[in-house]
Amino acid sequence: YGPKASTVVGAVFQCFGYLLAYLASAKSVSTLPSNVGVVAFAFFIAWQGGAWFDAGGVSVNLLNFPHDRGLVIGILKSFFGLSGSVFAQIYISFYVTSSKKDSNVLGATLVVLFGVANCLGRILSGSVSDNIKRYISRPSLYACSLVLFGIGSLCFAFAPSNGASQCPSKSSDKEEQSVPMLLFLSIAAPSLALIVTPLLNLLPVGERAAASRQQARWVYAGYAIVLALSILLAITGVVQNSWESEGTLMDHRSESISFVVLMGALIVSLLVMSMAHFSPKTATVASSHGNYAQVLAESKRESEEGEEKEIGDKKQEENLEEPLSPPQGIPGTRLSVREASVSEALQTVDFWLLWIAQFFGTGSGLMTLNNLGQISTALGGSGSLYIACIICGLAYGCFWCLSPIVTAELFGTKAFGTLYSWLGLAPAFGSTAFSVGLAASIYSIHENDGDNCCLGQACYRTTYIICAVCTGLLASTSALLIAYRNKSFYSHT
Repeated sequence: YGPKASTVVGAVFQCFGYLLAYLASAKSVSTLPSNVGVVAFAFFIAWQGGAWFDAGGVSVNLLNFPHDRGLVIGILKSFFGLSGSVFAQIYISFYVTSSKKDSNVLGATLVVLFGVANCLGRILSGSVSDNIKRYISRPSLYACSLVLFGIGSLCFAFAPSNGASQCPSKSSDKEEQSVPMLLFLSIAAPSLALIVTPLLNLLPVGERAAASRQQARWVYAGYAIVLALSILLAITGVVQNSWESEGTLMDHRSESISFVVLMGALIVSLLVMSMAHFSPKTATVASSHGNYAQVLAESKRESEEGEEKEIGDKKQEENLEEPLSPPQGIPGTRLSVREASVSEALQTVDFWLLWIAQFFGTGSGLMTLNNLGQISTALGGSGSLYIACIICGLAYGCFWCLSPIVTAELFGTKAFGTLYSWLGLAPAFGSTAFSVGLAASIYSIHENDGDNCCLGQACYRTTYIICAVCTGLLASTSALLIAYRNKSFYSHT
């Protein structure tokens, strides 16, 4: 039904999910129980909506910019990575009402470092993969990022403990209060959908040429804005964590609000720039279901013409002493290995190789992000800990950005939204396996008696050695097999 319908459905899910979570926390206005089952169901609904949002945005941009997928998905995914930090800034500035909180400043700093490195990884991998794709395929670059994550995992595994860390004190004072940020999110989701939905237009096939030199400059300007935003969030995160640790966060409310205003100005400038320089040149856009299906049919026909052209080039090359160089970035160039339906894609080895790579890569990455607070408590501050965090953040951003592009290259855009959602099950299962099945199990073995807290290298060493093997060896091998199995296609892109 197209990206617009997907965005509307996502907004409904997110509005209902966050509203349900808010009501579970707001005892003064609701009798809804706030047990784990209800809250888990609420966030299941909310993040189901997030998946619809993500699929709609990624799908329309892959279709509109077939020759600059890395460039466009890089900036899209970098903003996806920063969104959590943006909403955290809003929460701290407007919804935190007490400074009486024991803070893990080191853990928060590691989260900020990981988030900024993650954003940079998405920016770099998207832009670089477009510029070097004639020399190294995206699956090979994907494999390199997984190896890099394996190196970062080894840095975590062998990071020394400084001996100064201690388990946090337990507080007996438990306040039950609502979480107004959840109500804000339930209102923000449909509001954003109203703004974004009219912009999700599929361009006619004739307008889907490679980005012009002037457009490329504006895209890089967009990258600069995202980079400035990530640096701003990194600085504000460190400063506010420092205020919170000193118990003076409430005394700096005006400074926190000024951070939000500056952040909002950067986001608005990015939106205005995109509307001014990347709007359709014609009034005909695929907004209805019929037009969407027609555009997909035209995309499939263009891909088939590119495949026929490639076969003709191969026959001509057999009669020449020097092989012909494949055409780059022009209509008729083959854009995918195949145009597959969902059932056809699920029957291929390529899909499951990609799924395995995502399972190990994103599973290890989400486990790391979820455990940075405990890692900082277990090891204390050390240079190798910061290095490990930056390396893993960069690698994590790289393979998150590359995975939707590789999916489109392997299976086309015929059923991209559904296939991308199928691929989204990999991080869901992977994070559960690595966070609950691996990290939590090993952590609990080394806990101090009665403290539910672990100190020292033993807490995470085995976990990260296993992560290094899974990402640096198993997952990267899966990605390299994709590149090898489709080397004919990647040699002509």
